Amino acid sequence: MNKVIKLISVISFTAVFSSCAIHVDAHGNSGDMSSVFGGISVDSGSKVGDLSSVNGGIDIDDDVIAGEVETVNGSIEIGDNVQLESAETVNGSIEVGENANVEKNLSTVNGSVFIKSNGVIGGSIKTVNGDIEVTQVIVSQNIKTSNGDIALSDNTVVKGDIVIKDNNSWFSNDLSDKPVIIIDDTSSVLGAIHLHRPTELKIADGAKVGEIKYHFKRK
Repeated sequence: MNKVIKLISVISFTAVFSSCAIHVDAHGNSGDMSSVFGGISVDSGSKVGDLSSVNGGIDIDDDVIAGEVETVNGSIEIGDNVQLESAETVNGSIEVGENANVEKNLSTVNGSVFIKSNGVIGGSIKTVNGDIEVTQVIVSQNIKTSNGDIALSDNTVVKGDIVIKDNNSWFSNDLSDKPVIIIDDTSSVLGAIHLHRPTELKIADGAKVGEIKYHFKRK
């Protein structure tokens, strides 16, 4: 049976390292936390340091302040009004609630990224095999993917570029399976749209976008 380390109103806790799941109760105050065979959950109103797991998801409730959030095999769920430095996973998705403030990047390899309204992303949003959907969000740098769709809506602003990278996978050579970029008439991309592979563009008439640059031979 998996054990759970439970931290209740922890004050000035430097770090926690565990082989099992870790839970921080509401309004706790902790340093860095790391788990190998289990997830990490942080209740609302807590302030924590860096969170890392190998085999487990990370669940952050509303009104939490955290540092870097990383896992290898697991998804990351982030509530409303959360402040954190960055979030990264390899095999899992990242879901972000309303009014989030992320200082740096959101990144996943095999998973999607979904962000609700009024978020601010200080860095870039990146996936390899996953969709990116942002609603009423400011992205300070770029949005990049290889095999995922990108959807911008409700006054979303990308201050950098959108990049569809080349698909070098041995397992997905179907040229008909093209990524799709959807931008509604209220959203804007201040940089360029770089396409390194065939991509379907669904850009509304009122959308404000920069130059569309094709980095492959078009038929």
